[in-house]
Amino acid sequence: MALSSATTIAEISALLREMDENKLADRLDYLASDEDLEQGESPATDESARGFFEFFTSVESEGQVGLGCSPEGVICAEWRFQDKRAVGVWFLDAERVRFSAIDKAGELVDIKERNKIADRSEVTKALVEIRQELFAWRPS
Repeated sequence: MALSSATTIAEISALLREMDENKLADRLDYLASDEDLEQGESPATDESARGFFEFFTSVESEGQVGLGCSPEGVICAEWRFQDKRAVGVWFLDAERVRFSAIDKAGELVDIKERNKIADRSEVTKALVEIRQELFAWRPS
């Protein structure tokens, strides 16, 4: 599923609901609202949501995904597994991410300058192809 640059969080939520991802859609709607915001905080941005959706629809995982949001409106998706594995991806905009991942042995995954800003498509490919224990490509 490809998105145009005009896609809004409301449209992304609707697409998630079509995929039967109602809990994620509800959470995304909440993060985009001004409910419970402190002074100086921003709701989730459309650009960050587009990055998350592009990532989410390109991979599959046995991990449970949860969503959070930084005070600047950056969406963070976290996948937790039943063992020590975990992945956190901060979607700075539609194309740039920051990530952290822990493998089965409990070791930090070092793909490319860990915790640096990187291209979303490069990080996605690396997390799928290098660390197959975290994600697999979603069938089209």
